[in-house]
Amino acid sequence: MKRISLLALFLTATLVAPAQKPTYPLPNATQQAGIDKDNGRHFGDSPADPGPLAKDLSPALTPAAIDAATRKVADWELARAQPTWDQIWTSGVLYAGFMATSSQLSDPKYSNAMLGMANQFHWQLRGRQPNQDENVAHLPGADDQDLAQTYIELYLLNGKKDPSMIAPLRADFDAVIPQQTLRPNDPRIPWWWCDALFMAPPAWVRLYAATGDHKYIDYLNLNFQRTSDLLYDKQDHLYARDATFIGKLGPNGKKIYWSRGEGWVLAGIARTLQFLPKDDPRRPFYEQQMREMATALAALQETSGDAAGLWHSSLLNPADFPLPENSGSALILFGMAYGVNNGILDRATYMPVITRAWAGLLRHIYADGRLGDIQQTGAEPTPYYPGSSYDYGIGGYLLAASELKKLAASRPVAPPVAPDTVANTDPAVYAKLHLPNPANPALRNLILVGDSTMRNGNGDGAHNQMGWGDEIAPYFDTSKINVVNRAIGGRSSRTYISEGHWAETLKLVKPGDVILIQFGHNDSGPTDDIDRARGSLNGIGPESKEIDNPVRHVHETVYTFGHYLDQYIKDARAHGAIPILCSLVPRKIWKDGHIERQTSTYRGWTQEVAAHDRVGYIDLNEITAEKYDALGEAAVEPLFGDPHTHTTAAGAIMNAESVIAGLKALPKDPLAHDFSAKGKAVQPFAAK
Repeated sequence: MKRISLLALFLTATLVAPAQKPTYPLPNATQQAGIDKDNGRHFGDSPADPGPLAKDLSPALTPAAIDAATRKVADWELARAQPTWDQIWTSGVLYAGFMATSSQLSDPKYSNAMLGMANQFHWQLRGRQPNQDENVAHLPGADDQDLAQTYIELYLLNGKKDPSMIAPLRADFDAVIPQQTLRPNDPRIPWWWCDALFMAPPAWVRLYAATGDHKYIDYLNLNFQRTSDLLYDKQDHLYARDATFIGKLGPNGKKIYWSRGEGWVLAGIARTLQFLPKDDPRRPFYEQQMREMATALAALQETSGDAAGLWHSSLLNPADFPLPENSGSALILFGMAYGVNNGILDRATYMPVITRAWAGLLRHIYADGRLGDIQQTGAEPTPYYPGSSYDYGIGGYLLAASELKKLAASRPVAPPVAPDTVANTDPAVYAKLHLPNPANPALRNLILVGDSTMRNGNGDGAHNQMGWGDEIAPYFDTSKINVVNRAIGGRSSRTYISEGHWAETLKLVKPGDVILIQFGHNDSGPTDDIDRARGSLNGIGPESKEIDNPVRHVHETVYTFGHYLDQYIKDARAHGAIPILCSLVPRKIWKDGHIERQTSTYRGWTQEVAAHDRVGYIDLNEITAEKYDALGEAAVEPLFGDPHTHTTAAGAIMNAESVIAGLKALPKDPLAHDFSAKGKAVQPFAAK
């Protein structure tokens, strides 16, 4: 019952209204002094009562909805921050966000504000003054260099290249290059902490873009590698904040991975790749590290409560840090969206993660435009207030929004499809054009084949609907196995084969792959109607029927539901794969206080075929139905995005977990060694 109650909290947080804030630790006296210092330096503030939450924002991934959410926060922050412009790193992150917002909204207001800021500081970086301790000129470190990102973007803007705009910073960067360590008599490497990978590398690669001098990329590649060698955990695929955190454990006995630190690195890689030449020999290194980190971070995304869709300050210790941390969450979201936009990360795998993260951020925006739950400056997870909002977190949010706008604008619209080639059934006619391939061909595959309850549309949460196949990847260690969701909405066991989708999927199958197969929702329709022509014959017998297909304009022999399931099994085995049948997910149809089961038709027929062909069988219908019964009608209602069939993201997560529980209940689970930590935590299903 504990898991059920957590799910109910998740539903409240994601679908109905923002959840009540959980009990959270309060800052101690030393931590409060740090908060007061940040507030006094105009980084932001942390009011006890930030006012009501916004009610006018939509989490839909459409250009208009994203623009509205961007402008609300950007305008609030511009009015708050402009009177106290600074050259410090916190402001530099914000400035990068404003530059992205100006491009996103096609509004020069924000870039003009940045131009005014640059002129105010005479295009100088912070820190170029005598060092009282060493009595020598202090060279700008990574934190000081981040301001150069905005200066150079202003220099490049609209091709208006005035060398005086970058002359001061170029002189600084040239002076830094000979330094092998942080500074004289300090043996630390120049980028000795992971935050530096956001502050410095994007500035160095932009200076190359502005000058064409490859020495800036050489310096970047050398020092990024040095930091990676020092701080990157090659097993966990996450960064220690600095060398003092290597081997250091938190109060729960686990490693300390700070969401903002990981966000700095992931976003820094994205900002670096924006200007790194396509043929740079080090580009594969950055792209591979982005893939590894994104996989690790996707598995750590919170799925319930007030932090649903976001990341906690301490990634491995949400119990002690229950609030979401929105600077880290925004930076992670930006990095993932960039990866998808540029073909580095698999769209089908990461769109559900991105969709949840954006919706999560929007739930923490207040009516005036404040983005809350941003931890004050520091080096590790520490307590903070729900209403706290700081400039660097807003910068990360604006970067994320700009990349999401590109993602929304680039969502492909399918061209008209000839009526004799593909059945025009539902949004699936478009989705089928974008089915994913294995992300890493060297790994074995878990391939999903089914209908819209497994993959709804393009798998991006449109219309508040999501299939469980787009929520199952976090339960697997994707460094060991690819999760490839090839389901198509609107298809039946028959039409997935007759339209050629099964043949295309079989081209991807290798010996040892596992194929989960789930059909039934669309098999009960007519076999030869003019709209869909997708029904199969009832039962599992040898019966057949000859028809002239009015949709595909071909003569066709239609078989029973069981015949088609048997064909999937035989074909999978012929390719050396392991087929597993799943019963269809339950519909939201109540009878006497219980979800109606479908024992006599498609659920029962699937079980009979599985028994006859001796393949694994997951009774997804029963596993999830028992959860619905325990929750009751009121709590189940928001699990659905339509009257009774298609789930929301929350419902999809529940079904995905049911599949994991069903796999673990098999006499021999072929995926037992492929689960992530999240998957390992799921208990095997035990029927009541």
